[in-house]
Amino acid sequence: MTFYRSKSMMSFDYRLGGISIQRASQVHDLGILFVPSLNFRPHIGYMTTKAFRVLGFIRRHSFNFSSTNCILALYYALVRSIIEYGSVVWSPYIAIDICRTVSVQNSCMRFAGHCLNIPHLPHDYGPIFQALGLDSLSVELMQGRVDATRLLGELSFHIPSNTRLQFNLYIPTNKSNFSRNASLLRMIHNANNKIDY
Repeated sequence: MTFYRSKSMMSFDYRLGGISIQRASQVHDLGILFVPSLNFRPHIGYMTTKAFRVLGFIRRHSFNFSSTNCILALYYALVRSIIEYGSVVWSPYIAIDICRTVSVQNSCMRFAGHCLNIPHLPHDYGPIFQALGLDSLSVELMQGRVDATRLLGELSFHIPSNTRLQFNLYIPTNKSNFSRNASLLRMIHNANNKIDY
């Protein structure tokens, strides 16, 4: 597989011992699906499909559960673990990819709200998140609940020179959308804008 970021791929016939190596259109490496353009939309599709399959299994076998601890254990162990695995690598920044990822979590929250009889308006999952005491991984990282010393070392506090700029964390400048949308920089941006996860 040849990885590229330009519009046209450099195609070269690689040989090993005089035998031409077959070119792959996608490769699974450590559970993440890679394609030549390094676009993670195929992986997000694969991951959300897998998470929905697991969620369907949970629904079929635990529709009469009424224990919050049991529902949370199933969610963390079987659904959220799929959603979060390798998210530092494939973290989406395009709205359609974010919606696909969030749809898995929302579907699980809808199921939890039904099982636990949590009152909420249709498509309003805030009361369910609040009742279950759930936080996203980014909130846990920003509040220091994740032991990731190396990652937390990348954060720099911003000391404003005037009172109009009230950002807490410094955002380094970036020359491309690819680096600007890295997951750590997006978390810093969201924390500065006080976006609630």
